[in-house]
Amino acid sequence: MTTSTDRKRRSSAEVRQLIAEAAAAEFVANGFERTTIRSVAQRAGVTESMVFRHFESKPELFRATAAAPLVSLMEEYARRLGAEPSQKPWDVTYRFVSGMYDLCSTNRQIVLSLAGTGIGDSVSDGSPLAPCLHALVDGVHRYMEANGNEATNDIRDSVRLTVALVLGASLSADALFPATYSPDDVRTALTRYVLHGAGYTRNDIADPS
Repeated sequence: MTTSTDRKRRSSAEVRQLIAEAAAAEFVANGFERTTIRSVAQRAGVTESMVFRHFESKPELFRATAAAPLVSLMEEYARRLGAEPSQKPWDVTYRFVSGMYDLCSTNRQIVLSLAGTGIGDSVSDGSPLAPCLHALVDGVHRYMEANGNEATNDIRDSVRLTVALVLGASLSADALFPATYSPDDVRTALTRYVLHGAGYTRNDIADPS
């Protein structure tokens, strides 16, 4: 057990890093729902109040640790989306699907850390990813407005279902798709499905390749 003297010798940045590493390990091992601030504090060898000094809540701690790469990808994509209205729907969607699929396929601990919430709950309004989902919805709104388009369905549902679809595929692609499928075949199939579901026509979603 870490002693009080040991803690005093650490800088604030070192303590934050210690907590972050402990949290990431807890989320991967136990999932978001079963991980507690107490379990993170115990693993890090600090008090619960010390955890709250660096992170306001468990969702914030999750976004800053186990889900940090996914959060960064979603926020960056949302930021760029409204600033690039000239890009075709296929290009915009393929970039997001590919980025998330590749990230989560090679870092499956991100998806595993959502265990306990279920894929569906992980994209709900109460999800720790909710701020990222809201940013994506706003980005899609800006993109569509810049192109003079109107949504044919609820954009919030489209975003949630897209994220849930890609998260699930990244974890189970080997079992879901034929062995003859390459990673790009999977990305292309996911992109086409997402765009069909969002109400785009065959011409809108033609694969430029």
